[in-house]
Amino acid sequence: MRRWLAPLFLLLSLLPSLGQAARQPDDYVVLCYHDIVDLKLTPNLKLYPQTIRRDTLIRHFNWIRQQGYQPVSFQQILDAKAGKAPLPEKAILLSFDDGYESFYRLVYPLLKLYRYPAVFALVGSWLEVPDDKMVPYGNDKLPRSYFVGWPQIREMQASGLVEIASHTFASHYGLLANPQGNVQPAMTTAGWSQQGYETMADYRARIKADLDASASQLKAQTGRAPRILVWPYGAFNQTALDLASAAGMPYTFTLAEGTNRVSDAGGRVRRYLLEEETSLETLDEIMGGNTWTRQVERLVHVDLDYVYDPDPRQMNKNIDLLLDRIKGYGITTVYLQAYADDNGDGVAEALYFPNRHMPVKADLFNRVAWQLKTRAGVKVYAWMPVLAYDLGPGHAYVTDSRTGAPAEGQYLRLSPWDPDSRQRVLDIYEDLGFYTKFDGLLFHDDAFLGDYEGPMTLARTPDALQAQGEQKTDLLIDFTLALRDAAARYRQGGADGLKTARNIYAALVTEPHSQQWFAQSMAAFAKAYDYTAVMAMPYMEQADNPDQWLAKLAVDALAQVPAERLVFELQSRNWRTGQPIPDAELARWMQIIRREGVNNFGYYPDDFLSNQPDPAVLKPVFSVQTQPRAVQLPSAPTGSAAQTGVTR
Repeated sequence: MRRWLAPLFLLLSLLPSLGQAARQPDDYVVLCYHDIVDLKLTPNLKLYPQTIRRDTLIRHFNWIRQQGYQPVSFQQILDAKAGKAPLPEKAILLSFDDGYESFYRLVYPLLKLYRYPAVFALVGSWLEVPDDKMVPYGNDKLPRSYFVGWPQIREMQASGLVEIASHTFASHYGLLANPQGNVQPAMTTAGWSQQGYETMADYRARIKADLDASASQLKAQTGRAPRILVWPYGAFNQTALDLASAAGMPYTFTLAEGTNRVSDAGGRVRRYLLEEETSLETLDEIMGGNTWTRQVERLVHVDLDYVYDPDPRQMNKNIDLLLDRIKGYGITTVYLQAYADDNGDGVAEALYFPNRHMPVKADLFNRVAWQLKTRAGVKVYAWMPVLAYDLGPGHAYVTDSRTGAPAEGQYLRLSPWDPDSRQRVLDIYEDLGFYTKFDGLLFHDDAFLGDYEGPMTLARTPDALQAQGEQKTDLLIDFTLALRDAAARYRQGGADGLKTARNIYAALVTEPHSQQWFAQSMAAFAKAYDYTAVMAMPYMEQADNPDQWLAKLAVDALAQVPAERLVFELQSRNWRTGQPIPDAELARWMQIIRREGVNNFGYYPDDFLSNQPDPAVLKPVFSVQTQPRAVQLPSAPTGSAAQTGVTR
């Protein structure tokens, strides 16, 4: 994958790696290379970040040998999985993508010299192009001679050093993903045209045909069916994983960074993308499993209702204003509202993405989320209701058992006990995953059940109330996890890396017995979700002394949830007065909770149209650039999102 393709998709695949301890005996690291050039032979050839000089590759190979790392074949990894023979210590696997002719001419001789095995991934359709024609390569065209031929492929396979893998038959390109013209990976995107979006059935048929064609082609040309699929741009989803396995390729290579372990369940393999600029120091960190990552989350809630405008020109200006603001803020994450709530009652009346059951106010979420990720370099969580959907009359909603009607003053919520209501929400989340790109889910604060809500006994004894609260808590947790799985079915990256956060009311922190009134629990949330997001909003809770209240809330919350899995959501508006929180006060709150040990925090709402709050005031105490956790973080690793370009 050359530089002109990387801007579109590399950001999505290079999800932040987890901080890791030193290498374990059954660990192995996979390195990902692309094109190799010899500037002695082609001194005027332009270099791109994913292109590496032959001299650099030799330095890597020499360093690997000098440091005692041992390149292994993929078969050795499978043998270790099967218990036939352990992996050698400090095992690594070399992989080369895209099928460049330079692999045969420059890399293969080195593999024979060093006796290093490697995996070589081919794009089938590029190999079918006649010798006198050009290969369609992103927005460019390359001569057919730029890629290997079948005699070369068969020779390398016969050597026993090179395993041939599929890089799909014809899915190494970007597909038009929405009416606004965003281009996203074909393997994980529902294509858009003037006729509308590709259906789920058509998408599955397209992917199945591609993977079957690749497997059949390689079997016919080499005598061996591929067992490894290397995802173009590292993009995959659970549906594509299932289809790859059905096509005979249960092992898939991603571009998610991290060390692999022989005992890992499933067939997904993480890899590190290497470039010309990758230093030996960085290589040492990668090989040793000592990768660094930011240890904090700094986030803002963004309402798409603020972004939307019936005038397309104004809406484009709003999007640009938001992107510039977020890019300059130095934060990590945006919780992006994916539903429309025009009357501000917290209930979804429409959605900002195509779906089967609700009106679409505007096809906006995918566009804004994609640009936040590619242009502002942040993670995007889809902020979604769990039950608060207004589907109109004739549907089952949560009711107060004393009146038989929805409780006054509470969110209108679909009944989690009603099979039809559950299925409709599951469909909505599946549609979210199919039509949009995002990194995580934030479950809205509508997921609660009062002590008189639902088909529960009306016994009012303390034991009965506690038991009912726990049952309802488990019911809602199980439903949110089912929603996560539905969203992951077509989501780029599948369930891997799909983070979950769930809002919880502050009362549950300070008064755990209030679980019976909300069906929420700090302890249960800590086990179920990646992040428990405490609504740390002192004026909403009518705190007499907001500073003291926040400090105590922080101490109490940290006693129940580990700091790395706790998020505090501050309020930037006093809804009781209708006025914004003064910037200096919000900044002071951030300092207070951080002093108590809360490292992950943000605020709601972000009124970017009015520049409220003012980043100039908050950035010194809010930005990860100025206030990371008390460790020295390295610069962004080579190939990271911070170093990739952007497109539309």
